[in-house]
Amino acid sequence: MKISLGRVVALAAALWIALAVAPRAETPATIGEVVAEGTRFAKPRAVLSKIKARKGDPVTDPAFRADVDRLLETGLYEDVQVAVEELPGQKSAEGGPVVRVVFRVQERPVIRRVDFKGNKALSTTKLSETLASKVDEAYDRFKAAQDVSKILSQYRDEGHLDAKAESYTSLDPRTNKVILTFFIDEGRRVIVREVRVEGVSHFSARQVRRKLKKTRQKKVFKEDVLDDDLRALVNAYRNAGYLEVKVDASRRDFTEDRAGVALTLAVTEGRRYTVGDVTFAGATLFSENELRRAVTLKNGALYEQTLMDETQRNLQDLYADKGYLRAEVVPTTDPRPLDGVTGTVNLRFDIAESSVVRVDRIYVDGNTYTKENVVRREVLLKPGDVFSAGKMRRSVEAIYNLGFLDDVQVDLQQPRSPDLADVVFSVKEGKPGILSAGAGYSSLDGMVGTVQVQHINFLGRAQRINVMWEFGRKRQNYELGWTDPWFLGRRMSLGADLFDTVRTLPFNGNSFAYKKGNRGFGLRLGPRLTDRLSLIENYNYERVRVFDIDAEFQTNTNPDLVIKPSDDIKSAFTTGIVYDNRDNYFDASRGGRYFATVQTAGGPFGGDLNFYKPEISAAHYFPTFWKFVLTLSARGSYVSEFPPTKELPISELFRIGGVDTVRGYDIGEVGVDGGKIYTVLNAEYKFPLVQENKRTVLQGAVFADLGGAWTNREDITWAIGSQPNQMRAGVGFGIRFKTPVFPIRLDWGWGLNRPADEPKSEFYFTIGNIF
Repeated sequence: MKISLGRVVALAAALWIALAVAPRAETPATIGEVVAEGTRFAKPRAVLSKIKARKGDPVTDPAFRADVDRLLETGLYEDVQVAVEELPGQKSAEGGPVVRVVFRVQERPVIRRVDFKGNKALSTTKLSETLASKVDEAYDRFKAAQDVSKILSQYRDEGHLDAKAESYTSLDPRTNKVILTFFIDEGRRVIVREVRVEGVSHFSARQVRRKLKKTRQKKVFKEDVLDDDLRALVNAYRNAGYLEVKVDASRRDFTEDRAGVALTLAVTEGRRYTVGDVTFAGATLFSENELRRAVTLKNGALYEQTLMDETQRNLQDLYADKGYLRAEVVPTTDPRPLDGVTGTVNLRFDIAESSVVRVDRIYVDGNTYTKENVVRREVLLKPGDVFSAGKMRRSVEAIYNLGFLDDVQVDLQQPRSPDLADVVFSVKEGKPGILSAGAGYSSLDGMVGTVQVQHINFLGRAQRINVMWEFGRKRQNYELGWTDPWFLGRRMSLGADLFDTVRTLPFNGNSFAYKKGNRGFGLRLGPRLTDRLSLIENYNYERVRVFDIDAEFQTNTNPDLVIKPSDDIKSAFTTGIVYDNRDNYFDASRGGRYFATVQTAGGPFGGDLNFYKPEISAAHYFPTFWKFVLTLSARGSYVSEFPPTKELPISELFRIGGVDTVRGYDIGEVGVDGGKIYTVLNAEYKFPLVQENKRTVLQGAVFADLGGAWTNREDITWAIGSQPNQMRAGVGFGIRFKTPVFPIRLDWGWGLNRPADEPKSEFYFTIGNIF
């Protein structure tokens, strides 16, 4: 309305010019001066700064119209008029008239204060948050009307269905400032007294009420919440095959004081449909078999709306992954009644393929400490590439897996052409460094104190530095580590570690059987072949000691209960390959990690110990519902010495049981204590307990473990029991504190195959993930 008025005024001015000036000369009029009038509180130059008409410009209607529009769009002026006055005695270089252009403005008053009267249920602060009318801004009656609607919406959201609101202004003409006051009549808050259900047969009335998550008896009635609940109810019916279901919730019986309401849901279920033929129209890029692999609805099965929506997404993802970002997939249902209660529904997916979209430019936004190339190098898409939804999704995962970003969002923009897409990665930086100190208790190590300094984005280059000191009666550990995930800018990680660890370990029921010490350094190299596939190349040089052996195990009539002291130099090289397609390294919900390695000690690498140790491991994550995730893991290894080593010390043998293998047992209690072959199977079901910024920070888990250790191949048995060569099982539950910097696990495990005279459970406290 405001802009239209300005345009009319500008047009009238132009017509006046045509009538007043044209008869005198055929040469167009020229602007000789531009002035602003009508300002009382603002300075004229504030008006002129918005006007593009300049001295020497020809007088044109479109130019005036644009200037009027710009002034009105500022919201500072109630009205703008244009007057044109010929300057007597002046001519332009072309001989035409010269005019003064006057922009006369009527200033809007400025809001000095916003008041609320009559509000009790909602605070002034809460009401003010959504207002468009702000203090020290120009008063706009249209904004004030919108604010009244927003206030009423807030009250209705809180159950005040009869709330009323009006706005009034009080103007001080001396200052041109107003006090904007909203007068509110809140009315009664409406409570749901009853929810009646009519017309149901598939679901009972009670089941229908249970599907209304928030619209329930004794709850505050909220219109938008009811709409959400009705959509969920309809979706539940459609997922059960009732394609034509309708729910009418228009009947509402209020109490006399309008403080309560009885809702009536009239349900018309309609026929129950099974899936008939599924066809496609408009598809040329993919074969029918390729398209059908994206369909999750099965012929003859009950129609499910969730699967229908999933199929539509799968088809769109199929096209988007090939660059057809603008492809449209429109599903059509063709119900065919069989009788009064059943029918089949044929489905057709109409596909408009459009054209290929290519990547134009890539932007990184939101990074302040992190170097831009740290984010950019994780992006698999490159300018000029055909757009791929899969590569974009994996790029987001790779950026998030850096570990120091709280959020990663991607936005596609097409400012230059519909066939070109700018990809904008917006990141939110978290806290990359942490100084932590704490204490924990586990059955294996007893009380352990921990002091750790860790930075996972050192200098903003994604380098990791870790300094840790663990101390306790049974554990002393010093660690210093550094990792660069892109050494020299190449797709290759480089890392180095220094460590000095002494642990008191149990054996045959004795918690203080011997001490094991490891002191040395390690070098790590990890060339990445693809975004999923990497090599493992590690070298370790360490002094390994077994000492302070309890007298019980220094000499024993049973040779299996003798622990021999040792002091060896271990020089070992590990090579392997790893495939990792987890969506989130720190809290995976799908994908998996699979690796195979071979460690060789001695031989060409020197040292006192000579052996080789192949190992394989696989862990896969299965999303179930919401954020509940099932993880299955299997791993195994064996070790074999070669000359001149004749016997390996206990430090290089497998001692299964404990927090990282089979929970519910102490270390060495599963299978042969000190075996040369082992296998461990784990199943864990995880679920979020506390979330922050869409990220799980506290997680619950239930688990089941199974494992065994043997000396020779012929000893291997898959039987489960308490004998040394038999496998043992454990179950339990745990809590996980999920942070990329300092993940903590608390587990309580029950051993299912312990002898009757042994304790049945173990408690574990550890830092790090089991998988």
